[in-house]
Amino acid sequence: MPHAFDRSLPLVCACAILAACGGGGGAQEDSSPTPTTSFTQQATWAVTLPASGSSVCYDFNARAEVAGCAGNAWDLKLTVGSRGSASLWTNSGTSGTGAGGAFGGPFDHTWTELQSYTDATTLPATVFRADGASGVFSGSNGIQSAAFEYGVGGSNDHLLYPNFRVFLITTNAASADAVGTETSPVFALQITGYYGGAGGTTSGYPSFRWVDRRDPSMVHEATVDARTGWVYFDLVQRQLSSETGPWHIAFNRYNVKLNGGSSGSGNVAGFIGRTPAGFYDANGAPIAAKFQSQTVAADTLPDLQASDLSTPSSASAWVRDTLASALNPAVRGSYPNSLDYGWYVYHPTAASAQAAGLPAVAHLLQAQPERGTLLRGGEGNTFARMRLRSIVYADPNNASSAQTWTFEFDVQPAR
Repeated sequence: MPHAFDRSLPLVCACAILAACGGGGGAQEDSSPTPTTSFTQQATWAVTLPASGSSVCYDFNARAEVAGCAGNAWDLKLTVGSRGSASLWTNSGTSGTGAGGAFGGPFDHTWTELQSYTDATTLPATVFRADGASGVFSGSNGIQSAAFEYGVGGSNDHLLYPNFRVFLITTNAASADAVGTETSPVFALQITGYYGGAGGTTSGYPSFRWVDRRDPSMVHEATVDARTGWVYFDLVQRQLSSETGPWHIAFNRYNVKLNGGSSGSGNVAGFIGRTPAGFYDANGAPIAAKFQSQTVAADTLPDLQASDLSTPSSASAWVRDTLASALNPAVRGSYPNSLDYGWYVYHPTAASAQAAGLPAVAHLLQAQPERGTLLRGGEGNTFARMRLRSIVYADPNNASSAQTWTFEFDVQPAR
């Protein structure tokens, strides 16, 4: 089993670091002076939502919008979708050319908590997640992975463990013959490890094994060095590839994407075929003994080769990668009740709006200023805590009237 810390995974333990630098936790009696903050500047961005299909970007250092969302200077992008819904993005990964990122989303931190942080540079750089792909390998655990769990052994365990979940990967999600008949290659794949290198203990070396379901007796295995960026792999030729070459799956440390949807020009998509027994309890919590078993790889091999895996009911059921950012969390709630988007609440009915103290008008949005996030700027050396302070309608009794969103930033400039 691995015995190396993964320095790319401080999201789970960052609370301890933050507590040391003034963040997290409750109030404590302390006779020492209040620490000087590095967040020495303020910025306010009042932006009228643009037309559907458009984006507008803001540089919190220059306190100005950036035309065309070009370059590395902008820090926050607001995009309005084809149906009028708004989303937020950082200048990073799939959203921009910059070195930005977000330390969690609006459900992860309160504005009050963020105001207690005194210096963002005390945080490990990797807590600021770049925008990327969300797909079949994305999960709801602390590291947002469907293939790995972090620290299953308790507070002193800082390792990543694979759960040996079986992922089906089709090379032709656009074709119905990818389901059931499998005349196009459909692979079953398990991620089997995360540590490698000369000593076998260095993080960022994901291992995986796979079979072509037309001949599941032939098991292929590979390990890739994904420590410093995306590494692309061709499952058909069983070899490394490139972003512009033929590839099916790619790794960047513990992040995984497929060549389809928002991640590539291919027709690759995935589906969860099986979660092997014994890894999670009835409440979905990891069972450490199973993850840490010395025979776990052999025990789960039959799952990879099984003929009765769950399969998509139609070609449209395959999961394609979509764009994702920590700033756009999963919606909470259900219609006809209010829907919580993190930064704001959507009131679908006049009754829900009125109950929230708004005019009795359906389809109103209400800002949630008590929530926030910590951003890394596009240049990579500036930071800001941010919240959506208000949403104001040109006509409060007309949900279709122009909306002005006002964001508030406390900025830590470059040193």
